[in-house]
Amino acid sequence: MEAGMGLRSAVIELRRKDTPLRFVLFPMLHLGEPSFYEAVTERLRECDLVVAEGIQGKSRTASGLTLSYRLVKRGRLGLVAQRLDLESLGVQVLYPDMSADEFKRRWRTVPLAQRLAIWLTLPVFIPFVFLFGTRERLAGHMQLEDDHTMGRTDGSEEMDRVLLDERDRLLIDALGAIHEAHGTEPLRVGVVYGAEHMIAVVYGMAARYGYVTRDAEWLTVFDYELACP
Repeated sequence: MEAGMGLRSAVIELRRKDTPLRFVLFPMLHLGEPSFYEAVTERLRECDLVVAEGIQGKSRTASGLTLSYRLVKRGRLGLVAQRLDLESLGVQVLYPDMSADEFKRRWRTVPLAQRLAIWLTLPVFIPFVFLFGTRERLAGHMQLEDDHTMGRTDGSEEMDRVLLDERDRLLIDALGAIHEAHGTEPLRVGVVYGAEHMIAVVYGMAARYGYVTRDAEWLTVFDYELACP
């Protein structure tokens, strides 16, 4: 017996009391059904400004870290790698992420053992997903719990610092600059970043500027069948 399930992503609107500027967060995942990315694009067209994730310049390291997701689209799961044509939106798109050179320098500060663990895992994970992966297994792998404590006890603190913490700081600083410059204007600012970054954004914008969640909408990333005993 099988039951239908779905991996979902919440589009979150942040507002501040007595000011009209709104930040609309679009937590992204590397894989999904085409309809998910189409729904995100449709909602981004309603924004006046977009802030997007993306290492600026060519980075072999960043490309290698997402290689497994790009290969899955060639398999039998009916999913596609994240694809958003942000330049077609007709609005300004800001990329406050690291440059390729900066990311390379930061990556080298991660202990060698942690970097080797990643590069040794990818060659195993990629063919496994390509040959034997299911949507249910992918959903379990991609599940993100809203745990602000994010306690790290597995020795990955340095890697998380580079991949998440330092880039979170750049993002929140950029959103803060937008608030300072346009806080009194009735603008919708779309924030298109990986889901793991959004926890820091929600808490960071609340602590710094008083923005809180006022509305949310669920979008289905992909459906899958859950095998029942």
